[in-house]
Amino acid sequence: MSLFSIFKKVKKDDLFAIFPDGILVISTEGKILDINASGLAIFDKPKSEMVGSFFSLYIQGGSALLNKLVQNSVSAVAKTQNSEGEDVIVEISASKGEEERVYVAVRDITKNYKVQNMINGEYEIAKKIIDEKNSYLKRISGEMFSLLNSVVNFSKALNDGVVGTLTEKQNKYASIISKNSSELSYDLSRLFKYFEVESNLYAYEFKRFDLGDLLTSIAKKYEGIFEKKKMNFSYDFSSFVTRSCNSDPLAVEYFVKELLDISNKITDIGTVSMNVGNPPLDFLESKGFDVSDENIKKKYAMFEIRDSGLVLSQNVLDNVFDPYYLDEQMSKKMISAKMTFALVNKIVKDFKGDMWVYSKPGFGTLTCILFPMEKD
Repeated sequence: MSLFSIFKKVKKDDLFAIFPDGILVISTEGKILDINASGLAIFDKPKSEMVGSFFSLYIQGGSALLNKLVQNSVSAVAKTQNSEGEDVIVEISASKGEEERVYVAVRDITKNYKVQNMINGEYEIAKKIIDEKNSYLKRISGEMFSLLNSVVNFSKALNDGVVGTLTEKQNKYASIISKNSSELSYDLSRLFKYFEVESNLYAYEFKRFDLGDLLTSIAKKYEGIFEKKKMNFSYDFSSFVTRSCNSDPLAVEYFVKELLDISNKITDIGTVSMNVGNPPLDFLESKGFDVSDENIKKKYAMFEIRDSGLVLSQNVLDNVFDPYYLDEQMSKKMISAKMTFALVNKIVKDFKGDMWVYSKPGFGTLTCILFPMEKD
């Protein structure tokens, strides 16, 4: 806070009476010339002891800290002690006044500071537990998928007639087992991938590549996939000003495929489109970017993937990036889709990008990703 931004001509009596904070008047030599009642209460010292003493005797950092606060017009957190030798955490700001004097405001934030430290400590403990759990799951995931794939492969073998011709009822059960085990394997793979990126266990590898070429190869593969479902799939990468990208191509390929797989697995009727290019300046401006230099658009790629047949409920949309949010009305497919959005968002955030999801009936769902073209 600036003590002099409120008054045109600051008077000591005004500061002492109006401000609830402790106010000290300091000389150019660093001595305390005066202090108000609030200040005395914070330091827990008599006025006769403090006036005439050096400021550095009471505040950790002393004159060096004071000079920094005055020169940079900032506040800082420092430490002092009360009469019982207990630490008192204070927020300090300072402004230079007339006659080469410095006015210092001191606020006791000990309670808030301790609460924040307690919260930070509990957060670190919780994060450590989560990271250890995720690391454990990553280590055993291979064995788990090996066991699950045995069920998938065995059920497929039954359907392929390895043990002879199945009766209609046997074939029905084998098909159900095959379908359910395959879907479970797919869902678990994305859940474990989220655990992996959540705890920063995935090591991104940056290299330079042509983003347009990568996206074209992905799009051509999904042309055939959507054609089998008789769904219209279109893509356009013509709005690139620059396609050279310094990032992790495997990570980019992964999150694009994940978003397209949502449509492949959930949508049966509708159209899917994927348009990627450098973002328009008006979009960047709406998101708070400084667009005075038009070259800023070359620094980002804008992904827009729309599925006209996929509609998210308001509850799902409100919690679309929370992988652990569930409500009673969410279908299994929607739970699977929401995990994908959360996973992709986490990966995009790791690259200092951003992501938005829009959805409404009659329009479908539009996923927008602003992705940096260069490593930060």
